[in-house]
Amino acid sequence: MIVTLEHLNLSYGKTKIFDDLTLTIQENSFNLLIGPSGIGKSTLLKIIAGLFPQLKGTVLVDNIAISQLPANQRAQYVGFLFQDPDTQFAMPTPFEELTFTLENLQIASDEIAERATAALKFVGIEQLANQQMTTLSGGEKQKVALAIIVAMKSKLLLLDEPFANVDMTARQEILKKVKTLQADGVTILVADHDFSGYPEIVNNVWEIHNHKISALDHTQFIQRLPKPQHHTFKIISEGVFELNHFKLLNEKKTLITVPELLIGAPGITLLTGANGSGKSTLFNALTKLKSFDGQITYQSKNIQKLKVARYVQEVALLFQSPERQFLRMTVDEELTLSYQHSQQRAFWSPQKIDHYLTRLNLLHLRQHVVYQLSGGQKKKLQLLLMLIVSTPVLLLDEPIAGLDVASVRVVAEILQELSTQGKQRFIIISHQLDALLPVVNYHLHLDHQTLYYQEQF
Repeated sequence: MIVTLEHLNLSYGKTKIFDDLTLTIQENSFNLLIGPSGIGKSTLLKIIAGLFPQLKGTVLVDNIAISQLPANQRAQYVGFLFQDPDTQFAMPTPFEELTFTLENLQIASDEIAERATAALKFVGIEQLANQQMTTLSGGEKQKVALAIIVAMKSKLLLLDEPFANVDMTARQEILKKVKTLQADGVTILVADHDFSGYPEIVNNVWEIHNHKISALDHTQFIQRLPKPQHHTFKIISEGVFELNHFKLLNEKKTLITVPELLIGAPGITLLTGANGSGKSTLFNALTKLKSFDGQITYQSKNIQKLKVARYVQEVALLFQSPERQFLRMTVDEELTLSYQHSQQRAFWSPQKIDHYLTRLNLLHLRQHVVYQLSGGQKKKLQLLLMLIVSTPVLLLDEPIAGLDVASVRVVAEILQELSTQGKQRFIIISHQLDALLPVVNYHLHLDHQTLYYQEQF
């Protein structure tokens, strides 16, 4: 399916997004779309999907103006996976979600179960078919969203950061499977910041720059790939959390069993593990959002006996989804609210906040509505808001998912600076490690229901 964009122009108010952009994507090709956060990658995917009907320029998919088709017919041509999979779910379980989607596409009833099962198997999540969506990890939800797109059998797949929360092993496996869809005549366009795994499978790399788009040759793309690194981490000797006879379950499934463990040493602790292994659930337990067996103490005090009003001033959680943490309408209003609750106002002066806004490339967005920011901009704002609040311990759940390489590097530098100055202790869940590893002090890994520290990576 050929995609043709000619003389495309788009602005938000006075902000130019695309200026006379022209692009042709060949049929049955695998394409990667790159560019910094906020440059317009998600917007371009939405344009191709027909979600921006009022545009200057020509947008055709297989010589058809998708925006003019009824919604139930578009899926025959285009399948769209959004950055936040939660925005695409309406049913309680993955199998019910797949069934609901296929029913809306008027697929024959005797074919629905077969297609739903095949899609789950294709992505490798058959075991999640009847699990409650609310119990799935961020990475597992992304896999469910991908299974839905596969089940639709659209001839053009638009995937917006589809692997941001997926662990590295699963990412490589799914990428190879998505590549096989080309054999069925599918055209694929993926927007991503993590380039690992793509050089071997993509046909074209497109880069958005200065409101236009251009092709990146293979040599240029290879030069952008991160170099392999080796890291040595500290051995923990003290931590603000202590787990004793700790057991964590998700429904009836045991996730973690720990006889005794210290967590939360000064500096930055990285927590890794496969999708669905229990990392986010552990964070929920540490913040009293999830029940558990055994005991967790914070500074030698049982957290179950600490009053919530006091505990939230000590330990805070940065959610995977930024929008779950926003309470006001504009960036400036959010910054004001965080400053009002800051425990380190002397440090977080208005000048200091502007300094970090500049480093995060957010200063020009102070009057913007938070929900109109790009996915990467929302992530960076969410992080800054929680840093300003300045709880002694901050748990960060996938804080750099969906950020471009330059933004990840800036975030890593900021976290290192604040931890070195003793402002906060950080525990971070992440699957994107290239820029993060150099600033990490401790590496805590979760595997086979066990948590243990690693000295080498």
